[in-house]
Amino acid sequence: MAEALSSVTQQLFDELAPQRTVKEPTKQLGKEDFLKLLTLQLRSQNPLDPASNQEMAAQLAQFSALEQMQNISSTLEQLLQSNASLALSIAQYSAPSLIGKMATVSSSQFQADGTTPVTLGYQLDAPASRATVEIRSSSGALVRTMELPASVLSKGTHTIEWDGRDDRGNPVPAGTYSYTIRATDTDGKPVSAETQVRGRITGVRYTSNGLMVLLGAIEVPIGSILELGSEG
Repeated sequence: MAEALSSVTQQLFDELAPQRTVKEPTKQLGKEDFLKLLTLQLRSQNPLDPASNQEMAAQLAQFSALEQMQNISSTLEQLLQSNASLALSIAQYSAPSLIGKMATVSSSQFQADGTTPVTLGYQLDAPASRATVEIRSSSGALVRTMELPASVLSKGTHTIEWDGRDDRGNPVPAGTYSYTIRATDTDGKPVSAETQVRGRITGVRYTSNGLMVLLGAIEVPIGSILELGSEG
């Protein structure tokens, strides 16, 4: 029986061989391939030692189960695509209602005019023993480094205030700036710190990268919004 199955398998490969120049070979048998294999097996089996009804039933049951699983997988994929499209449509429809609201977003960019103090937020994943904030211009130049006091080094969300001046005490030009929190624990190991900027949403924009919200000149993905409020 094993020799007959081996012969059947080789015959099946020979029949499928001409199709390889047209279609990429697959590692899994499809419905048509299975039916061909089953037909060849029936033709080639030993009349004196045919496959039992139980064996044939088991093979058919396995194929039926596999086909059902493939159908379920295809249906789930279609549902996921539909849900994603629905979520995007809802977000695009409701996005304009965000304009005018105050928002805290996960971002390192902010605007400064050089005269008005700026409040910068961050969240520490663990307590820190030492931390500094580095503020850079839009060109990446370091303009100010500040040591953070121990009162804002515990785990959680904190805010600090920057007076809008560089390390020499001079007011910085108005523009877009960015900041980084560098924190370490008592062993000198880095502590993760997420920068959080708060501002009023002034607009929304639809881009190829998804829906974006505008906080003045700062543009961030809508998914980066951490908190919404109506007051500043």
